[in-house]
Amino acid sequence: MLGTLVGPYRIVRLLGEGGMGAVYEGVNESIERRVAIKMLHPDYARDAEVLTRFFNEARAVNRIDHPSIVQIHEHGHLPDGTAYIVMEYLKGETLAQRLERAGGKLPPQIALQITWQVATAVGAAHDKGIVHRALWRREIRREYQPHRKRPGRLWEGLGIRGFTATSDGG
Repeated sequence: MLGTLVGPYRIVRLLGEGGMGAVYEGVNESIERRVAIKMLHPDYARDAEVLTRFFNEARAVNRIDHPSIVQIHEHGHLPDGTAYIVMEYLKGETLAQRLERAGGKLPPQIALQITWQVATAVGAAHDKGIVHRALWRREIRREYQPHRKRPGRLWEGLGIRGFTATSDGG
């Protein structure tokens, strides 16, 4: 995948891999914009239900429009059929990485701050009729933003394995 073009974005490195796909860093070299590109493994792209949930994730994230949830820029298929979502690239570490670095325990102020941000993001999702069925420490990334007074975005994505919508909201 390294070097592959996804629209104007060239894949430059693997950021992480899970059971259903992988996330890569991409760069639009003409404007030096960094993005994260989530790609669904080909075996899952052949499953219509999984593929539908994957693309519903992109629509749902943009419907929520919350400052703690990563923004989605586009989605589609590569010429070989690989499904992808292009999203905002977040600098920082996941909650799992932070907990490991801290020996499994966070200072109360940091724990409360993260809990508040996640709760308001989940609440915003619920307000739009979107239910996140599984939230993992590796999906929560604390964006490093030293120039801002508020904490950065937290959510890397809703995660295709846990995304659903309620009957009243979509």
